[in-house]
Amino acid sequence: MSGIDAVRKIVETEGQARRIVDEAKVRAQQILSQSSQEAEMLRQEALSSAQKQREEILRMAKEKAEAEARQSDVETEQLLKNYRKLAEARRDDAVSKALELVLSG
Repeated sequence: MSGIDAVRKIVETEGQARRIVDEAKVRAQQILSQSSQEAEMLRQEALSSAQKQREEILRMAKEKAEAEARQSDVETEQLLKNYRKLAEARRDDAVSKALELVLSG
């Protein structure tokens, strides 16, 4: 191989090496871009999932609070009925005793 052929071969090899390096840089940039997009997509999915879990927890808490409030209303109504009955019984007893006093007196 002559010196000129050797120089041509070196230049050709350097050109191939440059192309390989340039292609590797482009591919590396594509991989970085794709990885970044995938990471953003995963982040969005995680946020969406967390938001759905939050909404579900809030919905369940609201339902539980509403059920407890309804139960409390029922219990309060029952207590009021019992107090009314007790008050009416005492009133009737007081009226009976007052009538006895008036009629015996």
